[in-house]
Formats: sequence, structure tokens, C-alpha cells
Amino acid sequence: MFNQFVWRFDGPVAVAELAKLHANLSAGLLSRRVLPPIVPTARHRWVTSNASLPLDYSTNSVPTDAVRCWAEQRISADIDPEAGTGWLLSAAPVADGGTVVSLVCSHMVADGAAMVAAVERASTGVSVGDSARLGEKPSLVDSVASDIADTVGQLRPIATWLAGKSAQAVTSVVRPAADVAPSPSEASIAPDGPSRTDVPETSEPWSPPYVVVSCSASEWASAAAEWGGTSNTLFIAVMTSVSAALGRARPGEELRWSLPYNDRGSTEIESNSTKIIAVRVPVPDPADRDLTRIRKASKTAFQEFSARQASGASTQAVPLNLVQMLPDAVARRLPVPADGAEGLCSNLGRLSEDFVSIGGVRATRVAARATFSGADADFARQLGGGSTAWATETDAAVTISMHGMDPDRMASDEDVRAVVSEVLDRWGIGHEFW
Repeated sequence: MFNQFVWRFDGPVAVAELAKLHANLSAGLLSRRVLPPIVPTARHRWVTSNASLPLDYSTNSVPTDAVRCWAEQRISADIDPEAGTGWLLSAAPVADGGTVVSLVCSHMVADGAAMVAAVERASTGVSVGDSARLGEKPSLVDSVASDIADTVGQLRPIATWLAGKSAQAVTSVVRPAADVAPSPSEASIAPDGPSRTDVPETSEPWSPPYVVVSCSASEWASAAAEWGGTSNTLFIAVMTSVSAALGRARPGEELRWSLPYNDRGSTEIESNSTKIIAVRVPVPDPADRDLTRIRKASKTAFQEFSARQASGASTQAVPLNLVQMLPDAVARRLPVPADGAEGLCSNLGRLSEDFVSIGGVRATRVAARATFSGADADFARQLGGGSTAWATETDAAVTISMHGMDPDRMASDEDVRAVVSEVLDRWGIGHEFW
């Protein structure tokens, strides 16, 4: 899996400033090499990487209507976290006089929040030395000792999870299921999933549609405030309406979205730490703009998640620690998990000045996404999800990037783009597709 940020600048960005950013990133948080463990049950580790892919700068202008395609082509086979070259910085002029910059990073090296931190630190020059703090490749003896300690550490949360499951089993015997009160977020879960329109299963070659749209930041904020919501609840509402318009649910039903939550502290810069919170929201009629219900559902889900974390209860169906300890041969044979979620809504919020600016030039729009190669129609059907979407905000725009993951109802970029445009028009939000 790869994470990608794409910056759109209205004017030129000096190559020297891009080279400076590249040099600082090379000495920063992204310069990590992924080493496999000696003890199979231990996790992979990061060590300092002394290598990086060179700045990929092209003097050939990218057509204005081809920026999104250019961004897709930055996912390079040369990105190899186990070789220490886990990221790639690219840039090119755009035919309209602007500049486009892309940063692609393996998810094994950094999640989205870690990438933001890496760019912010590189932009201010404080990143120098971040990579060196990871240390060099340890000796065989030190590796084995570290792996054993890591395995023991991973066994603790697994034991806690197993104890919790045992307690639940005992409770279910002592107290019938009907007597156990569900949590507020579970109480409204319907026994069946949302309705899907009947469509023929496509047999044509398919890849996930990729749509990027920048919305007027002022109109977005006005719509959110007018209808009793926030930027995040409006984002969820838009994606819910898109799913309904594409035939994945009907008004009056509910969809469950997975919302990434980063609980990394401001000084914790040397680890990935993203959790997933499930939020179940109502599917509105096309004319319904009320955001208060989504806002309430989101607040309840976050409160329940925080309470589970505070009590030490697992927030995952199966601990990631357990999955990581399985041999690769076993893990590959596990079924692809389908948790019933409609998809992912990841809102990175307002991006900092240090992140949106390169060499004093401020980007007007920034797109973010996660993607992986090999996602064909069969894989998408196994997931059962509708879409994955990311939102970012700058002074001028709220930019949404979306991958459609339903090969039978989201056949092409054009199909998805038309529906997204219609939904944004309902809210009176001006927008422009990349």
C-alpha cells in the first residue's frame, strides 16, 4: 500500500527549493529501512536508511487536465521499503503556469499522519537527524534479543483479548443475549445490510475509479454551518449521499463508515499509530441537508471508542498483534476481512502552513490518498466496500480524493465524477475536478 500527497501551486516552485525539501526528507522521518525479524513471531523493525530515490523532476509541462493521471503514474516500482528507498518526491510544471508536486510513501514506512509530520519537519529544517535516531542494523545477537522482547510484548495484548473473549463467552451463558443491553451505536444496527440496486456483474477489465475534486473552502464551511454540522460531518454526508446515488443504499437505511483516528502524541514521531472508529449514519433523502444526526452519531462513536481505550478493552475484532505473529503462509490464506463498512472517510483537516508551502510558495490545493496495486474486481467484491475517500483543507479549497471499490456500480471515473458533482450541487458548493 502507498500513501500519496499531491500539491497544486498556481505558480512556479524553484527547483532549488524542491531539492532542499528532498535533502531534508532524506535526513528525516521517511528515511527508514524496513528489516524483517530473525524470530518469526516478532514484528519488522525500522533502521536508518542511507539511501533515497532521487528527486523526480520533469521539465515537460503536464497538461492541466492530466494532473490526476500524472499523479497516478508517480506510484513507482522503485519504491522499496526493504531496500531503504520507501518514498519518492516528484514535481513538474503544469501547462497553466502552475506546478504539481507529489510525495509517495510506502505505508510500511509511514502512515498519513507520519507523512504530514515528516514534511512539516523537513520544511522547517528540523528534520535533520530524525532518521539517525533509529540506529543502524543491529547485530545478530541484538536482533534475536530484540525480537524475543518484542514477541513477549505482543503476547500481553493478545492474552488480554483472549481473556476478554472468555469473559464474554461466560457472560453469554449466564445472561441470555436478549438481556444484554447494546451500546448506543449498536442499538440501531439493522439485521441486514443496506439495500443494493440490482446490476449485472461486470466481466470487463476494471480498476478502481479515482476522482479528485476541489471545493470552494468558503462555500463548504458555509454549508456545514448552515445545516448544523462541521467540515467532517459534511464530508461524511457527501460520501453517504454519493453511495446512495450510486445504488449502494436507500434513504432511511444506515451506512457504516470507518474513520481513521491518530492517537499519536505531538512528540511521538517514530511510530505509526492510526486506529479506526466505526460510525453508523443515516442515509438521507436527496433533499435532506440536516447534519445534526451525523454529528451526534460521530460524537457517540468517538466517546465509546475513548471509553473502550480507557478501560483497556480491545477496539479491534481480532488484535493486529495476533495477525502479525502468524506465518506469512498462514496469513495469505486468511479470508480478506469484510467488516460491513461502506468504506473509509479520512479527514486530515486544515493543513499547516509548513505543510502546504514549499520555498515560500503556498499550494492552493492538496490531495491525499492511499492506494495499492493489484486491486481488481474480484478483490473489490471481497471487501464489499463502496469507496475510500480523503479530505484536506487549505485556505482556498477542501479537496476530496475518492477511490470507488464497487466494480458493478462504479464502472469508471466518469460515472463516479458525475454523481459526486450532482451531490455537491445539492449543497450549493462550487467545485472543480482535477
